[in-house]
Amino acid sequence: MGAYLSQPNTVKSVEDGGSKNMSYGYAAMQGWRVSMEDAHNCIPELDDETAMFAVYDGHGGEEVALYCSKYLPGIIKEQMAYKDGKLQKALEDAFLAIDSRMTVEEVIKELSQIAGRPQEEEVKDKVADEDDVDNEEAALLHEEATMTIEDLLIRYGQNLNSVKNGKKPCPAAKKQSGESEEKEKPHSDKDINGETQCGSSSLDDDGKLKPDSASAGGLKARACRSSGDSGSGSSTAEKPKGELEAGGTGDAGPSCSSSAAQPQWGSKSKFFEDSDESEEGEEEEEEEDSEEEDCSEEEEGDYSSGEEEDEDEDEEEDSDAEDEMCLPGMDGKEEPGSDSGTTAVVALIRAKQLIVANSGDSRCVVSERGKAVDMSYDHKPEDELELARIKNAGGKVTMDGRVNGGLNLSRAIGDHFYKRNKALPPEEQMISAMPDVKVLTLNEDHDFMVIACDGIWNVMSSQEVVDFVSKRIKADENGEVRPLSSIVEELLDHCLAPDTSGDGTGCDNMTCIIITFSPHPCSTQMEGCKKRKPDQSCLEKNGNDSKKSKSE
Repeated sequence: MGAYLSQPNTVKSVEDGGSKNMSYGYAAMQGWRVSMEDAHNCIPELDDETAMFAVYDGHGGEEVALYCSKYLPGIIKEQMAYKDGKLQKALEDAFLAIDSRMTVEEVIKELSQIAGRPQEEEVKDKVADEDDVDNEEAALLHEEATMTIEDLLIRYGQNLNSVKNGKKPCPAAKKQSGESEEKEKPHSDKDINGETQCGSSSLDDDGKLKPDSASAGGLKARACRSSGDSGSGSSTAEKPKGELEAGGTGDAGPSCSSSAAQPQWGSKSKFFEDSDESEEGEEEEEEEDSEEEDCSEEEEGDYSSGEEEDEDEDEEEDSDAEDEMCLPGMDGKEEPGSDSGTTAVVALIRAKQLIVANSGDSRCVVSERGKAVDMSYDHKPEDELELARIKNAGGKVTMDGRVNGGLNLSRAIGDHFYKRNKALPPEEQMISAMPDVKVLTLNEDHDFMVIACDGIWNVMSSQEVVDFVSKRIKADENGEVRPLSSIVEELLDHCLAPDTSGDGTGCDNMTCIIITFSPHPCSTQMEGCKKRKPDQSCLEKNGNDSKKSKSE
């Protein structure tokens, strides 16, 4: 079913956790997609005073999203700005830093391992096998270069005796046959360009040379193909003058029996030249053949020049089209981080400060007394600011909102296929990893925040999600409080499409985190993680390792 499964995968990864200052609940589901490409971070204690939560929505593969989930927290902490307490600058620098790593050979290898793509060793083995074949062919060619013509003919199935018997008759036999026979068979001893034919040959009933299937027949076929291709491959207006003359009407090209089908080896063969041949009575014939040969050379020159011009024009047109609409992998190069990438929305909480950095179309929303406050903006190619940057970098946005007909978002980590303009800095490329950063000072009016990929936001608006969570986050009439991950699971099921017959809404991977700015009064809060074995609870912090799967 194309990019979708026949039935959705509703198995969910879930997690609950928190600290003395906050709580979180997380759930993710593959849904209708053939693979899961999302990743996340839930780290309530990035350091003694900072928490980090993030969602990564991968595309073209899961490798970049998983790599960011594994390494971005550490890269953030490494930034000098982070150590100086400048969290906004630290997030910007960290996004660009991890994006630049995608071009490093060691990182590309790690991404390949994550993606399960062939490793360098396998590629080397394949290249070595190809080299062995090339070496064998070179050795065979060298051997044939030192062989006599008789041995070569025997190797390739030619009958040496028939070749020798196919020579022109001696002068004495020619005189006995009379002048009338000479006129009837003027080209019996010549090929189509007036030169001695190489390979076995015989005379047909019309006195014409009948070539053997292995030599002249092949030349004849090639001449026909060349003529036919020339006649159909370009319009009459585009053909050179000489080519039009040679082609006649242009619908069939030059005749197969014309002098255009000149053998590639040119002059008389030294192996089959008849030293006793008499040139008496053939002077006029040789002059005619010489004229035909000159004409043939002119025709071939016209053909080659015309073909070269046509090829140059075609190459220029193809190059222009490829530059405009070339997509990752079309140039034959498939490389993780070049033809794959991820969105990233990262939230840092330090004391009463909430700092959110976003690159792509994932989203962070804060509930302020039940009202949705967007902490990020979706980066879409058709937006005025994004469109201006894309065009300035040499790209364009198609009618369906895709950069050069490919990505339907304008900022992401990875995707270096779109970041090849060497005259521009990273933040000004067609696809940029540079995040927008928003800062909010938290107070008692702020209840919770939701971080999710576009699999949620394509189905529900920010306010609809806030309303959905607000109704379920409070204690019910019996005083029971639901775990946050349970609310997220219900949200995912609510967004899941019943089938794939629509426009794709509700058919994407779905990942969502709910974070409360105070401890959530849930009976499972002290367990650290919901329904998890003790040996698994510590592996989940970066959202990367083994996850407890829950089947719906």
